[in-house]
Amino acid sequence: MPLTLRELLSFEVLREARPEVLAGETALDRVVRWVHSSEIYEIGPLLTGGELLLTTGLGLAGTDAGARRHYLREIAARGVAGVALELGRTFPETPRELVEEARRQELPFIALHAVVPFIRITEHVNTLIVDYASRRLRVGDSATRALNEALIAGAGVAGVLATGAEVVGAPLMLLSASGALVAAHGVGSDRDAWRAAERAVCESPVTLHGHPWGRLVAGPGSALPADDLAIALERTAVALAMLRTGSPPSERDRQTSALLRDLIEGTAEADPGVRAVMAGLPTGPGHLLVGVAVDALETAAALAVLDRAAHILHTTALRGRVGRLVLGTLAVPVAVADAAGAAAQALEEALRRLHTPQLRVAVGHAATGLAELGGSLRDARAALGLRRDARLVTTRALALELELTRHADARHAAELVRRTIGPLVDWDTAHRTDLVGTLEVFLLHGCSATRAAAALHLGRQTFYQRLQRIEALLGHPVTDPGAHAALLLATAAHRVASR
Repeated sequence: MPLTLRELLSFEVLREARPEVLAGETALDRVVRWVHSSEIYEIGPLLTGGELLLTTGLGLAGTDAGARRHYLREIAARGVAGVALELGRTFPETPRELVEEARRQELPFIALHAVVPFIRITEHVNTLIVDYASRRLRVGDSATRALNEALIAGAGVAGVLATGAEVVGAPLMLLSASGALVAAHGVGSDRDAWRAAERAVCESPVTLHGHPWGRLVAGPGSALPADDLAIALERTAVALAMLRTGSPPSERDRQTSALLRDLIEGTAEADPGVRAVMAGLPTGPGHLLVGVAVDALETAAALAVLDRAAHILHTTALRGRVGRLVLGTLAVPVAVADAAGAAAQALEEALRRLHTPQLRVAVGHAATGLAELGGSLRDARAALGLRRDARLVTTRALALELELTRHADARHAAELVRRTIGPLVDWDTAHRTDLVGTLEVFLLHGCSATRAAAALHLGRQTFYQRLQRIEALLGHPVTDPGAHAALLLATAAHRVASR
């Protein structure tokens, strides 16, 4: 573990100095990066933060109270871990202004009432700090070598997780930003994975293109010290993030990504058709264009899903990574009655065939040309943010939520929620339930208890009990046709505001 000021004060070499904490008692868990001794008055600019400064106060001899306060303020501004003043040589007792200023700065200030050579303190403590840093490097290098070998061998998410779990010595679970289980290793089933995640002993964020994507969680069982476990887990998270790029993109891939970026940002020139044709996308009247957004840890896997969907539809796909997402366009022949629905079915089939649970896909509406395609892509991107718990969503199913995010005033939306389903929100908050979500599923399934219970994986009797509680809290039946629209709008507004 990193050495904290509290731990340092418990060492025998410091106890011999009879330390007394006079200020900053609540900040004793600051990490000590180095122990330094100095008698220079203008030492502040020479400090970089995290030091414990040892001094006899010689540099303060002959200064007034104001100068001493300035001295301490300048040191505190550098982010030091604390200051220890040895009494007896310069000051027989601690100057009051130093203690007052340290309290004002919330800076740990320690009086040393017995003389212990500073060289003994610095040698002992700094040796421990260096040993700790060296061990961290060794552990990190060992984990990195194993993970790099897995990446070079072509390991995907499963392979990297397996290597990381071997290094860590515990089951690993990869969770998306919404908390959905993406992949796991070292557990027998998804249920076991959730149990291990609930008993997590360490976790590390997974960042893609500078944005939080999810987190890597280590379950119980590792024999590694806590710090070593954290290092190995962090290196595994970095290896998982490296999977996002796949093979270096070709010039055509770069041009395709640039076109998709221009379309979604609305910055494409008036007639981007030439660029689309060069990329292999038919743009004539014989096809409708369906925008697709994919949240993927592995670029290659996302591209494979889009290509497989295009193969199922006997058409072509335009696809490429744009920022943290993979965007795509499926050209569906106009002879297909429901282009967006057909694209969604093809993508669902592609996900099933390729066994890619770590992907989330959103399907936009069918556009009649490139001029409308940007809107389809933007809606698909927004849909991914609205439903993080589903593998595949469509903007058709989320039309209400999309309109709410575009036009709803936050204050008015909150008032709608309070007025319409406020008792349910209050109950969920107090009892950690999800009656609002239950009601929304019921409404979205045509007020069919059978279909709603199946969607929620509940027994019908359990579902009916929830429904009775919902109606008791609201004071009216939720199947009333006159209340249906308001309830659906309020549940959607609540989910949009809570995402």
